[in-house]
Amino acid sequence: MKYYIDGYNLLFQLFHCDKKLEIQRNLVIDFLKESCLHLDLNIEVVFDGHKSESPMPNRDYFDHLDVIYTPKNQTADDYILEQIFLSKTPSKITVISSDKHLTKTAKSMNSSAMSLTGFLNWLKNQEKKALQKKVFDEEFSDTSKNIKRLKKIFEEKLEGGVEDWD
Repeated sequence: MKYYIDGYNLLFQLFHCDKKLEIQRNLVIDFLKESCLHLDLNIEVVFDGHKSESPMPNRDYFDHLDVIYTPKNQTADDYILEQIFLSKTPSKITVISSDKHLTKTAKSMNSSAMSLTGFLNWLKNQEKKALQKKVFDEEFSDTSKNIKRLKKIFEEKLEGGVEDWD
């Protein structure tokens, strides 16, 4: 699944402060990089390139996270819808935004959509499951020393015959 996130929409959902926009944007990117790393997600976060003079989008790549700054005169919404339109598999795209027009249009193009609140809750649940799995795997993984010990016990029981297994 590929996720397209309306970057400023997420930024304004997470932050209600007077920090510079660039600082807030970097915090959003760091948050998403961490989530992508732990959960193996494929995310493109799209920000409006307000000051861009470029006719092409600017991109930054971080493992499973791509950060897109739209080109001159293109909004993040338009960029996301264009990517859905160009995709051979729009059903494998989920748009993350609280912009009702964007999510409704994405759904009409055979993509999925999720609200920012829904996405943040889903992320929290996925991270919780990943942590539980990690704890479980660590708790029940045998060391080579323990495996040798168990093998020795098994071999001794096997040599003694089946009747000794009680």
